[in-house]
Amino acid sequence: MRKLVWLRRFSQVVFTGIFIYVLWSTTYPLKGSLSPQVLFKVDPLIMFMTALSERVLLPGLLFALAMVLLTLLFGRFFCGWVCPLGAFIDGAGALQSRRRKDLPPAARQKFRVPKFYLLGGIVLLALAGIQAAWVFDPIVTVARVISLNLIPAVTWAVDKFFQTLIQNFGLYGGVYDVYRSLKEGLLGVNVHFFANSLATFVFFLALCFAAFWVLRLWCRMLCPLGAWYALNAKPALLQRRVTACTSCGKCVRRCRMGAIDKGTAYDKGECILCMDCVYDCPEKSTSFSFRKAKMP
Repeated sequence: MRKLVWLRRFSQVVFTGIFIYVLWSTTYPLKGSLSPQVLFKVDPLIMFMTALSERVLLPGLLFALAMVLLTLLFGRFFCGWVCPLGAFIDGAGALQSRRRKDLPPAARQKFRVPKFYLLGGIVLLALAGIQAAWVFDPIVTVARVISLNLIPAVTWAVDKFFQTLIQNFGLYGGVYDVYRSLKEGLLGVNVHFFANSLATFVFFLALCFAAFWVLRLWCRMLCPLGAWYALNAKPALLQRRVTACTSCGKCVRRCRMGAIDKGTAYDKGECILCMDCVYDCPEKSTSFSFRKAKMP
């Protein structure tokens, strides 16, 4: 049983659910118990680039620093276990057959580079007083889709559903009581449709379904937050350990991040701890531990 993989998927669902709840419960005129600022305070790219561009020390920097320290300990766990965009991309990628071969080794190396240039550009713009992190950050991207697309669409659809039941089918009584209760809560959100809502949704779909071409393409190639965590994860204490490799190449072909170059060699900065290689290994000799990994 793939216990760690299922645990990772459960973690992705839970954190994505929390993400949606925080945004939904704080949408006007509702008041949530958690501020949506929490979602961005744990994002080092947003917090540090905002502080740098505005030349101020933000209170949330401590939360962002905590995420950096956790990455130094566990590696790039955020991308594989927490990030809501990563969860949606994995969901789209699950529709693709895992038998499909990954990119050739040389192409995998090249695919890792652009995100570092993008991160470097964002840093340079921040030094110049221009905040560009909000344009490309994955947390902000999902927040836009939830706020501009998901919440208005679900609210409108549920509202129309109950109106149809009540007006066209004459269902009152309990149905109306449920509808009235929802109007005071879920449907109490003021729905607004913005001109850029479609563009936001199309961009989000493009990021997700790029996984049909290359698994986790956005995370591998373009995500600036992923680049930040990749740099932080290089010296991480948690490491992949292979004790008896037969060089079958199965883990290399099926790694969703293209992080494994050979059976025992891998790029720690690209590994998102998906744990697939632990269960894909026919020898059952792959694990992750804080002990020093065996050198290839």
